[in-house]
Amino acid sequence: MKLRPLSLVSVGVVLISLTAAMTTGAPAALKSSAISPILKSAASSKTLANPGMILLDPVTGETIFENSATSLRKPASLLKILSATALLTYLTPDHRFTTEISTGAEPNTLMIAGSLDPWMERNNSVATKMGRVSLPKLVKTALKKLDADNGGPIKTLRIEYASMYSVDLDFIKAQLKARDIKVSTLKVTNAEARLYAKESIAKFQSPPLQTIMDWMLLWSDNTLGNRMAMYAAMKAGFGYNESGIEKVFVKTLTDLEVDSTGLNAVDGSGLSKSNKVSARMLGQLLFKTYNNYKYRSIYGGLPIGGVSGTMQSRFVKSAPSAIGLVRAKTGTLNGTVSMAGYVQGGDKEYIFVAIADQIPKGTTAAKAARSALDKVLAKFAKPIVAPSPSPSNVVENLDGTTVASNPSS
Repeated sequence: MKLRPLSLVSVGVVLISLTAAMTTGAPAALKSSAISPILKSAASSKTLANPGMILLDPVTGETIFENSATSLRKPASLLKILSATALLTYLTPDHRFTTEISTGAEPNTLMIAGSLDPWMERNNSVATKMGRVSLPKLVKTALKKLDADNGGPIKTLRIEYASMYSVDLDFIKAQLKARDIKVSTLKVTNAEARLYAKESIAKFQSPPLQTIMDWMLLWSDNTLGNRMAMYAAMKAGFGYNESGIEKVFVKTLTDLEVDSTGLNAVDGSGLSKSNKVSARMLGQLLFKTYNNYKYRSIYGGLPIGGVSGTMQSRFVKSAPSAIGLVRAKTGTLNGTVSMAGYVQGGDKEYIFVAIADQIPKGTTAAKAARSALDKVLAKFAKPIVAPSPSPSNVVENLDGTTVASNPSS
């Protein structure tokens, strides 16, 4: 899949760091036996306070290092990886959510047949820019048709709706009331919404699920994380509610042959401190999705260290040699700093999970823990060293950037 376009500055930083490494004779990738002491030292440090940690080979699944890997920890936003995986079990990356509006059988009646589009937008300019469904446009389109059928501006409106979020419905009602239209609503099923529809006015489609999921992972959108998890729960037959999230997560892990023992999930965003997973659980999940084409798109949606999303400022000051070489989801709660994803280690790639949920509360401890994680990864994060000569004269790194094997040419 394609990553979001990077800014010229971001691309420049990645290329400069990688080119510099290659022109100065980048050291060969470290052997697993050399990486383990590095991680052991970090895990025993006061800064990370005995984190749940694991390093895996994504091809073989071999455990290279682990520390308290089976202990249950507060994952923070790492839980969004599970939300994405669960939803991709039931929907394809090209799935689009559709919302259709129609006139009703009765005068001044609007039928809305929704699909729980998780990404509707209340600001029309933002919706236009990002390709999202615009709620103001939906209202404007509906009123234009209803006013025309009425022979003038309507004063009352009955809305019968299905599969709409209450906050989106409230926004529609507020827009109508601002126009002095008296509104009443009735929740119906999608079958009823279509059965009693008289004339279709318009259909609105979301961007592909992949676009929505990329945004959720890139910027750690809590609302999307929760909605995706609940949608997966509904598709699995557990109902569209938070009580079904843990059930669908357990089912997802079990189907992928990942041990879910002890998992506790009360939301899909990771905001709750009651959520509990282990580093091994997440590591195995990343291993299974890495090797399964159905879930491979999760990899491409993860932020890149020093380049994009919530990882944009990581490594820049703490460990610049690792810029562009770490693709991961991060998490933060008061007293918790976490990271899970992939590290480029020269000609090898690694799955890395760290959940430091026993650090002191406060920004000082969190900042120190993040810096410690960046520095430890930088000790074995290496760009792919170009063979000499390179038949294509191009080397591709983990972040998808390419560097000429002979930068001077």
